[in-house]
Amino acid sequence: MKKFSVFERAFAPRQIIISTGGQPKYVHLGRKTQIAALAGCVSMVALIGGLVLYTANQNDALGYQNKQLTLLQDKVRDISSTLLHSQSNLSLAKSELDQQYARLENILSQRQNLEITLQTATANLEQKAHDINSRDQYADDLENRINLLSTRLAHTNTRSEELSLKITKINKALYETTEERDLHAEGKLIAQKKLSSLNRELQMFQSTKDEIYKELQSTRTRLSTFEKDRVASELMVSELKNQVNDLKDRISTISHKNKALIARVHQQAEEGIDALAETITLTGLNPEEVLSLDNAEGKGGPFYGLSNTRKLLNIEQRYHEDAQKMEASLIKWTTLNALMKNIPLARPVDTGYITSSFGKRRDPVTKKRAFHSGVDISGPKNSKILATAPGKVIFVGRNGAYGLMVEIDHGQGFKSKYGHLKKTHVKKGQQIAFRTKVGTMGSTGRSTGRHVHYEITYNGENQNPSKFFKAGNYAFKTSSMSEQKPSN
Repeated sequence: MKKFSVFERAFAPRQIIISTGGQPKYVHLGRKTQIAALAGCVSMVALIGGLVLYTANQNDALGYQNKQLTLLQDKVRDISSTLLHSQSNLSLAKSELDQQYARLENILSQRQNLEITLQTATANLEQKAHDINSRDQYADDLENRINLLSTRLAHTNTRSEELSLKITKINKALYETTEERDLHAEGKLIAQKKLSSLNRELQMFQSTKDEIYKELQSTRTRLSTFEKDRVASELMVSELKNQVNDLKDRISTISHKNKALIARVHQQAEEGIDALAETITLTGLNPEEVLSLDNAEGKGGPFYGLSNTRKLLNIEQRYHEDAQKMEASLIKWTTLNALMKNIPLARPVDTGYITSSFGKRRDPVTKKRAFHSGVDISGPKNSKILATAPGKVIFVGRNGAYGLMVEIDHGQGFKSKYGHLKKTHVKKGQQIAFRTKVGTMGSTGRSTGRHVHYEITYNGENQNPSKFFKAGNYAFKTSSMSEQKPSN
């Protein structure tokens, strides 16, 4: 009863007097009207409180999302800085390898010059040996001729002595027969004639003896000259042999010194090739197809085989084979690097997150299942849209559902599209570099909000950009790890 009386006093009938134009008006407020008004006020207060709580919860959720977005932006900035640092380091590594390759070419050129010098020295040595053999043969002939002349001279001396003895006997006979000279006049005349004939024969043999003696002296002089020439030739041959041995030692030393360098360069090139091939695999493409002849750098020319008569040392042959392997690896590594420059591995924005992935999805407009040919990346207002690889701008303008769009041809079959742009900052036909600003993020065309539609095509077929982002992260990671390896 007491509670009921308090309720009745709280909601007792009341009147409100309202004066309008000097005329009072009476508004009667009954108990039910007061209760209804109070209930309405309480409901209004409860509704306002609920809205306040809901708004606070929404603000907290939005703040949490902004915080997560900030963290993602920081990670993207770190990845972008790592990308730029890795690219600069890759350029430095390539420059260093180019210098090492130039040094190896100089070494190979020196080795070829040494081989030519070795061949020339060998030819001169063979010629000198041939000349020495010819001179030895000629000396043998001279010795044989000297022996023959000596024999003839001995025979002449013997004949001269016989003739002298015979003349002495004749003179003695003449002296003994002086008394009988008159009687033997005819015999004397005959003897004188015979003596004159013998004298003439003796003079003839004497002159022949002088000629033989002179020829013998000349032959001995020539033989002495040939002997001196032979000694000089032997000294020259010995010197040439020493030069040949010195050249062989120098070639061997060069081979040993550069063997480790060739092996290290070959290993680095092979590691780089494996990393780049793995990067291409992560994009979803076949490395062998990407590295086909249409994509490789041109090399050719007529074939001139090496002469089979070239006699290289075993060390030189192994050195030449290692150098050829290293050169093949460097050519393949250079081709891959040139190709990697044209592959769009980076993200088109510095700050942003993927709102719609590649492939089958629920269309944001029709709400039906459909194929999405790229990825949608949302980001802050007026975000810069950047070229993901160098190339040539082949389209700028509006393109149906794409809205304001830019398309870039990166070469080697790779193209990229950037749709729903607010503004464009490049022109058709313009050659642009990596990370060039091509537009501003917007929502033109068939779009539900601010974002960029990013597509990659290879030989006309759409590719998953997310795989290219993953491949880019892998490439930067492997590049950083290779830089941290201690050099031997």
